Amino acid sequence: MSRSSLRRELVIPITVLVIGVSGAIAWVSMKAGTDAVYTLTQRILVDMTNRINHATEKHLDGALVALESVAPSAGNMPREQAFSTDMRALEEKFWAASGLFMDVNNYVYFGGKDGRFVGIYRISKEMVQLFWREPDSNERQVFRVSQIGDRSELLRTDQFDPRSRPWYQIAKDSEKPVWSKIYNNFSFHFPTITLAKAVYQKNHEFAGVVATDVTLKELSGFLRKLEISKNSVAYIVDAEGYIVATSGQELPERTVNGKPERMRAVDMKTSLINETFRKLGNSQPGTTATQTMELESGTIDVAVSPLGNRQGLNWVTVVAVPRADFMSSINQGFLQSMVIALACIIFALTIALTIVERVIRDIRKLTSAAEKFGNGEPMPSLQIRRTDEIGTLAQTFLEMENKLRFDKLTQVANRESLFAQINYLQKQAAAHPGSVEGFTLLFVDLDRFKYINDNHGHDAGDKALVIIAARLRSAIRDTDEVARYGGDEFVLLLKDTKHSIDINNMVEKICSIVEQPIALEDVVVSVGVSIGWASFPEDGADYVRLIKIADSRMYNRKRDRKSGQMHLA
Repeated sequence: MSRSSLRRELVIPITVLVIGVSGAIAWVSMKAGTDAVYTLTQRILVDMTNRINHATEKHLDGALVALESVAPSAGNMPREQAFSTDMRALEEKFWAASGLFMDVNNYVYFGGKDGRFVGIYRISKEMVQLFWREPDSNERQVFRVSQIGDRSELLRTDQFDPRSRPWYQIAKDSEKPVWSKIYNNFSFHFPTITLAKAVYQKNHEFAGVVATDVTLKELSGFLRKLEISKNSVAYIVDAEGYIVATSGQELPERTVNGKPERMRAVDMKTSLINETFRKLGNSQPGTTATQTMELESGTIDVAVSPLGNRQGLNWVTVVAVPRADFMSSINQGFLQSMVIALACIIFALTIALTIVERVIRDIRKLTSAAEKFGNGEPMPSLQIRRTDEIGTLAQTFLEMENKLRFDKLTQVANRESLFAQINYLQKQAAAHPGSVEGFTLLFVDLDRFKYINDNHGHDAGDKALVIIAARLRSAIRDTDEVARYGGDEFVLLLKDTKHSIDINNMVEKICSIVEQPIALEDVVVSVGVSIGWASFPEDGADYVRLIKIADSRMYNRKRDRKSGQMHLA
């Protein structure tokens, strides 16, 4: 046997074996990585649509609040009240109502059945306009004003009859507040939607219509600030398929014959918008759902969610993310792994297999962590200490998990993370009845916190929140959780509390720790604490009821404390 033949017999089988084994391992690793990315992508899509829906519904609720502040519904008052059409009294009310949510809801107005019209439009803190039309007058006056009753600067007059406006027509025969179609604002040509409500005098006699405008420009601004991925897009469409807001740079309107015209999703030049909407059709989803689409540009993961049903609208939120955005680092890492595998042919099959096995192990950790994260289970420690692409992916995963689970300011759990953990504990209790201990929620509300913000600034308030969160963390066990529920409210999740913890003693302990003086940079402040609690399963089987009970008990405690203070005074 020649020397070259022997080399061939040894090198070729070993080379084929190493390449075959490495190829098989690479395929398994790629699949595991793809599964991890897919699971994480679905979770990100759902969380992102929830964020968009929450922000949008907050804007829409602001319009309802503004109208309720001017003309409260009978169900929200101790007794039905007749609406006063006195224009000067309405001017005073509209000054207050138009300042509640100035970013998106700064124009509140009234049109009477006799043609009278009064409205306050807060264009900015310095620029406020008063719209005024006396009953049965032919002209409407527009003033620039600085306070209630100011008429010093007349800007213009115009021919305007509120009774002919679409918002008046749709609301006058309705017992409930109704939304107009989206249109361009008359003065500034911003996409706008109007909420109008018929109001009545004594004996249910029709008096006119109160209305407020919601500017949708801020929604597009909010969508553009979202950090999803490099090539992703988020957009909102109405029931007729018209764009309400979009995260892209393409405007949701075009000019036709000198007039602005709204764009349908299928007519947008942004391919991710028109292609995904064509595939989705004009169906209205009942709940948030995710799906995968194959487009010309590649595989796209899409989340679709209903929006505005509670407010009386029929919108849809869509978030579309190219799969390649999340797979690029995975693909790059596995390309380098193949190069390493080829190098291992020269150095040793054992070394190659060890390296590949390590890669598989770490990716399986990521896959398992992603699945647990998606199910709301506690995150395991990854313990991935690498400096290559897989280490970068692990670090990115941890950072993303931190952003989604923890409050940015206080670094305790956020509301969504709290709900996920509660759901997990409830699932464990259902899966293992009798063997899983109950848990308790403590709803913590800070008293006198507004005083800190008002007198020392929001920076001081933020620092105080950070210190209070740390104190709450120190007051509980390592197995328990502190979550910021919102503003100056926290919720403590105490696990295994059926027999091991005296709730009253825990409440007193927390109060004594949190109510200690707080030393800021140049001032010492203090807050009070009101705490309510609810236990699972004694007080309820779902977190909505548990939160409600704990919140109610907290308010009872707050009321009792205030009553005690008043009595002592």
